[in-house]
Amino acid sequence: MRIRMAIFSAALALGTAPVLVAPAMAQSSSNEVAKDGSCPKGFKQSGSSCVSSSQVAITKIGSCPTGFKASANYCVGDKGDYAEIRSGSCPTGLKTSGKYCVK
Repeated sequence: MRIRMAIFSAALALGTAPVLVAPAMAQSSSNEVAKDGSCPKGFKQSGSSCVSSSQVAITKIGSCPTGFKASANYCVGDKGDYAEIRSGSCPTGLKTSGKYCVK
């Protein structure tokens, strides 16, 4: 027991103790998405991203959510559309659509 405690104390002193990290925010539809293969229809490549001034996209996981259409590895919607990848229940104001929450 003393050896374990000494190792734990040494780890704390060296700053190698486990760090608690806040959960990552859910990915949501945006007019700029990380490029994964080819850019979706209506988007142009800009460095390692795909951007659009008139549409939003989100990574495609299975079927696209209501109001979005599949294009390459993405689901694409109009500028005012909103979707986020669902993690449990959808937040207030959003409804479930497959693996997504949508407005």
